[in-house]
Amino acid sequence: MNVKIERIPLGGGPLAQAYSANFSGVARFYEAGDPADIESYRQVAERIRAARDASDWRALAAAYDGDDPRIKERLEEVIRGRGAFVATGQQAGLFVSPLLTLYKALTAARLAAQLEEHLEIPVMPLFTIASEDHDWGEVDHTHIIDVENQLQRLAVDGPAGEAASPSVESVRLGDDVEEALAALVQATPNTEFKLPVLDPLRVAYRPGRRFASAFQDALAQLLARHRFLISRTAHTYVKERTRDVLWQEWTARGESERRLLSRSVELQEAGYEPQVGVNAGTTNLFLEGSMGRDRILHDGSDARLRRSEEAVSEKELQNIIDESTGRVSPGALLRPVTEARAFPVIAYVGGPAEIAYLAQSQVLFDLHEVPAPVVVPRNAFLLLEPKVSRVLEKYGLAPADLAGDASSTISRLLKEQTPPELKESIDALRATVAAALERVKEAAIEFDPGSKSAVDSGVRAVMGGIKELESRVQARVKEKNQVMQQQLEKAAVNLFPNGRSQERSLNPYPYLVRYGETLLDAVYDSVVTSLG
Repeated sequence: MNVKIERIPLGGGPLAQAYSANFSGVARFYEAGDPADIESYRQVAERIRAARDASDWRALAAAYDGDDPRIKERLEEVIRGRGAFVATGQQAGLFVSPLLTLYKALTAARLAAQLEEHLEIPVMPLFTIASEDHDWGEVDHTHIIDVENQLQRLAVDGPAGEAASPSVESVRLGDDVEEALAALVQATPNTEFKLPVLDPLRVAYRPGRRFASAFQDALAQLLARHRFLISRTAHTYVKERTRDVLWQEWTARGESERRLLSRSVELQEAGYEPQVGVNAGTTNLFLEGSMGRDRILHDGSDARLRRSEEAVSEKELQNIIDESTGRVSPGALLRPVTEARAFPVIAYVGGPAEIAYLAQSQVLFDLHEVPAPVVVPRNAFLLLEPKVSRVLEKYGLAPADLAGDASSTISRLLKEQTPPELKESIDALRATVAAALERVKEAAIEFDPGSKSAVDSGVRAVMGGIKELESRVQARVKEKNQVMQQQLEKAAVNLFPNGRSQERSLNPYPYLVRYGETLLDAVYDSVVTSLG
């Protein structure tokens, strides 16, 4: 396999960068401790064991309802050994998109193996699919680079109607998923890996299947080696084990709001903007109502839905949580707490946004008396295929040189290719003419002060002519360098499609078709966790 896997900085906002570069500076926002210190994980493991009774451990068996005996066996080992999970998660992007989904998972798998060795307890990787999210526009599509090095957008239709906003868990695939799969097949080269890679994807993504379940099955296939427990936030086990947290979040809504607002102030005073805005009168709960998934607002002792403005009495809400828990779901700040209530999570692997909002979630872990996990930054990677590496080497570029607005970057690089003597000659012409024009202007104004406007207009015309000359020369240079431009554009679309990072934009399957699933093994081997 000749694709180069380059580990790159995770990036993100100031808080996420500070977390990775200097944990001690932000330690007060993360109670579980330094991710580089094994004692942080050991202490969380002890808190987990103290917080969970025998029934909690036995109940974990219901978290997996699949038919893979290896997963069942591994889960039983965690239960018997009072072990733990390294958790991560992502929205259910179409065809397991984007690449960073797998980077998160493989970071979690690597860390789980390290912790099992250090702590001598069973540690299993856990991937939670945010199937209760209702941001359909974020998951209904994916991007690929086809065999012609063109960026393609593949998408499927979702809920009908502008007002419809159900959770992804309830969305089913339509017939158009077959068109998207056909486009994926057409856009990828015929290799020895194509059938074994794409056949399981076709089995997972069939018309009529639930969108989140299709994602789950496809992801399970890709991560089979690592024996992941893959769950959905709407899974029956998760809903039953977190019913008490959801109800307590409502009954303690005032205290929850106070703590979150206070934490927001603390973060701002430290120079960090809260990742998730917190407003008075809102809760961290959502309810499936007439307009889909809708945030619950608190209005005295009763609830009201934000978009539909439906009123829900406290008694009605309690009945819904008790009898139809699936209709109530946690918001972004509460979700890590419900996950850690359902599963003994020793560490959470996240990206920049998650690292930032977990600084806010810490106060909710305390409120609900759930042990907070150690927060671990995921790995970020850039895949450099030979066709791209050759272009970079040919022109002496680093990948970062093509970041951002590719067109302006390429224009700059092309301009730099202009022969130095040509540029020097034009610059000299401009300077000489400018100096001569200045003398003409001084003499003309001295002779006739009223001629200033006409002279200025003439000066602009002459200098404009020089600029036009320069543009014509540059056009000829650009024409001669057309091959260079095409090659740079090809490299740019592979590295920064639409000006965005590769890992946040592109789908993994074209890479797997070209290089096989051993690519995932190579990425796993390239992972460096906070423990090394």
